Amino acid sequence: MGPLPTCRLDDILTVPRDYDDWSITLVDWILSVGPEYKPPDLVYLSEAGVGGGGQVRRVALEDLTAMATAARKDGTPLGNVSAYRSYRQQKVLFEDYAAGSGFKKAITFSARPGHSEHQLGLTIDFADAGSSEFVSETSGAGAWLSKNAWQYGWLMSYPKGKKRLTCYRYEPWHYRYVGRELAKAIHDSGLTIREYLWANYTLVDPTTGQPPPSGSPVPSGGPTATPEATPSPTAAPAVPSPAASPPATGPSGNGGGINLDLLILGATLALALIGALGSLGRRRAGSG
Repeated sequence: MGPLPTCRLDDILTVPRDYDDWSITLVDWILSVGPEYKPPDLVYLSEAGVGGGGQVRRVALEDLTAMATAARKDGTPLGNVSAYRSYRQQKVLFEDYAAGSGFKKAITFSARPGHSEHQLGLTIDFADAGSSEFVSETSGAGAWLSKNAWQYGWLMSYPKGKKRLTCYRYEPWHYRYVGRELAKAIHDSGLTIREYLWANYTLVDPTTGQPPPSGSPVPSGGPTATPEATPSPTAAPAVPSPAASPPATGPSGNGGGINLDLLILGATLALALIGALGSLGRRRAGSG
């Protein structure tokens, strides 16, 4: 959909954003998953051996467990400060930051609600085990993650010196799970997650906010509303998925009511029968 857009604030619903498209869903200053997005398979990080509480999507659990086990064996066990955050939680957090630091500064280190990778349920702000402080890239668990996390499907979203591309300042503790295969491809490319997803997977025009033209592959079966959802005053209107509103079906499963094809077939048979009877009558009248 064109070159990577510069950092500007907008509220365009990202495409793809289905729960099954978790690895390639992009959120940034421009693109949002909206207030209704809540992953359906959240589990606690403790199941993976990561301390500090919090939740992550089950799709990330196996690789997170393997990574936590490897880090622990190397003497740098993993903890976390924050993992999944709902739209509502992100809204409260961002408003607090904006009130304390000012809006212009807050947007450089905190995502507006709907725009946070934490809402995807695939992101962890890591700490050393037993600590409530973010890791650094120079020591402890942070240094281990910087070197090894990509091998387990986790990538640092906002690396040092990339603010112009990611829109957020350097965060050596903020890692997103994209799966091992995609993580290797992104790592080997030298691009950030935002650059790579925009170039290869994102299907929405950043200028118009429109999805691809008809015939292009637009995912279906997106998120459903949850009690957690709180509409955003600036959120772009949702684009209904073709699979999201199936037609009402009657007993025949063809849309409900009377089946038009059956009516046409019945009328055709009736006309044919009338014609046959008329012909038979004419033959009988001429034979006597």
